[in-house]
Amino acid sequence: MATPQKTPAAAQSTLASTSDVRDGRFDRSIKTRAKIVAAFINLVGSGNPAPTAEQIAVHAKVGQRTVFRHFDDMETLEREITSSLDAVMMPMVLKPLTAVGWNERLLESIERRCEIFDRIAPYHVAAQMRVHGSAHIRARVAHAAALQREGLKQLLPPALVADQPLFEAVALLLSVDAWVRLRSLQGLSAALATDTIKRAIQKLVS
Repeated sequence: MATPQKTPAAAQSTLASTSDVRDGRFDRSIKTRAKIVAAFINLVGSGNPAPTAEQIAVHAKVGQRTVFRHFDDMETLEREITSSLDAVMMPMVLKPLTAVGWNERLLESIERRCEIFDRIAPYHVAAQMRVHGSAHIRARVAHAAALQREGLKQLLPPALVADQPLFEAVALLLSVDAWVRLRSLQGLSAALATDTIKRAIQKLVS
């Protein structure tokens, strides 16, 4: 017996149904991936610098196999994390300064950097734990440091930039590493750490 042929309308309905199923699966996959990324970010942000795949799975309320089905390995996940953090932080980094004189712009920049550093500090600590085993993280850390130095060169007068020991001292004080030390190891509040950096740099450049 010949197989009955579907009418064009029936064929179109079948194709639409198949497309809906695929779209539904794709949407669920995107949502699951976002949950895994959010879980990693939340765990690191809450003080766990090196969450395991199992911990991520529990926090995201997915199976551990699901984590590795969406991310081939932890470095692939870390790449996704840095992209997500960039989306949050870059608007703050790129926001134009409003002060006029270079000294006032420098102080405004210090306050801006300290605010950013306080938000990214847990992730910087986590990156430092992986920096020797991950070419991606090494490149990211080096790139961030280069951007910070270049931004500082744009703020300071040429004579201060040309004074290399002075410039390097200011760059060190305005690094996320200095911020982490002040906040974590020396136990300073965000306000006191910001004031400490501002006063130290003002002494250097005055």
